[in-house]
Amino acid sequence: MRNRSIPFGYYYQNGVLAVHPQESQTVRTVFMAYLSGEPLSKIAARLTAKLVEYLPGRWQWDKARVKRILDNTKYIGNGEYPPIIKEKDFQMAHQQKESANTNRQPVDEDVKLFKGLTHCHHCGGLMVRRMDSRMEHPVTWKCPQCGYFLPLPDEEFKQRVFLLQKKLADKPLLAEKEEDEIQVTSMEARRLTNVIFRKLDSGDFSEDELVNLALQCAAKNYEAISSARHITDRLTATLLHAGPLSAFDRELFQRTVSEIHLTRKGEILLKLQNGVFIEEGDAP
Repeated sequence: MRNRSIPFGYYYQNGVLAVHPQESQTVRTVFMAYLSGEPLSKIAARLTAKLVEYLPGRWQWDKARVKRILDNTKYIGNGEYPPIIKEKDFQMAHQQKESANTNRQPVDEDVKLFKGLTHCHHCGGLMVRRMDSRMEHPVTWKCPQCGYFLPLPDEEFKQRVFLLQKKLADKPLLAEKEEDEIQVTSMEARRLTNVIFRKLDSGDFSEDELVNLALQCAAKNYEAISSARHITDRLTATLLHAGPLSAFDRELFQRTVSEIHLTRKGEILLKLQNGVFIEEGDAP
């Protein structure tokens, strides 16, 4: 059986990964249909009836193939893939799948907050909370992108995040740890860098044009560095005023943390808004 080298919804256009006009519309249709309440089997049957090809000459869709689309984080722009689906729609689809599971236990409100922020530290993919009370470990967090999963009960997850938050509140200067090693760049600087490389590859450029682009790129990176210093100063001030913590502080968490990372060793890391990671192994 022939396999695709890239996910359904994408293709190479002049050697560059791009959104496929027709297939991407099918991806959006799958998400919208699921969010509107259609079961996987009905979505698969409708795509099969319309002879929508997922490979040349193949249009026999099933629940598993539809589910793979709903689970694929590349559709929200992970890796080098341009986004097709909004991240909030991706999260809503997975929350709806959990709601449909009769074995699901109530989710703590703070754990719900973690759901949109938890990433695989190995590949950067957004991790998904899975719940099945029939299993030895009912709650697991899985990365659909690389397949890594970690059994992690909700109460343990919240307690460990709280301990990291408490450590940070007790020692606010941890927010500045190894800051000089953090790679700071802006999205605009990345775009300009890509433009420079494309022009060099094509050979269609002038020296003045490249110099001008390089100067623009340097200026954008300088702005990013200044912004990072401002963010760090704000974080430190916020933590200095937080005082000792006796319980998880949701507001402080939202003001200081940008992501939660789960490692292959089962460790939890907090990524602060200035890019610094707070690790469970840090000295208290």
